[in-house]
Parts: sequence; C-alpha cells; structure tokens
Amino acid sequence: MVDATEKSIKAATHLTDADSGAIEALRALARKIQAWDQIVEFALDDASGREGSRPAVPQNDNVSISAYLKYCDQLGLSPAGRNSLGLRERGVSGKQAKLTALRGGKSA
Repeated sequence: MVDATEKSIKAATHLTDADSGAIEALRALARKIQAWDQIVEFALDDASGREGSRPAVPQNDNVSISAYLKYCDQLGLSPAGRNSLGLRERGVSGKQAKLTALRGGKSA
C-alpha cells in the first residue's frame, strides 16, 4: 500500500507544494492500512492453529480505506479524481492547456 501510494504521488505531475498536507495525510493512511493488514494477517495465523477459534483482531477499522480513497480523489490520484479535476493523462487540466495555448505555448 505504501509503495503503491508513493508511486502514484511521484507520477502525479499536477501536485504542488500546496498539496503537501493532503499528501502527508494520504501517506499516513497508507501506512495505517498496511499496518492493519499485517495485524490481521498475524491474528489469522495465530487462530489457524486453534480449530474453531476466532482470530484475536482488534476492533475493525472501517474508515481508513474510504478516507484513503477520498484523499486520492481530492488529489487527482484516481480516475474519478482526475476526471472531476479535469486532468488529462499528464496531469494538465483542459483549462490549463487552453491557457498555455493562448499564451503561445504548446497547443492542447
């Protein structure tokens, strides 16, 4: 989860310093989700040796993944997020591409 998150952040050329706080929150959620998955794996391994017993897993975390996905959408790191921000494949919005074209840069 952490490696995939870092890969997405590095590939997102549209992110700026203004996104730093949200990016760090996304990283924290990725670490939390990855750690939770490890805890669950350990609990399942412990329970596998005891027939009929339930894994001793702490209270379920049912919000981290949805929060993670919301951050991805807000940062344009998901298909839905890129679409809602009007980003093209390389992280340039349609509006930004038109402005660049009007200023004499590469056309959209």
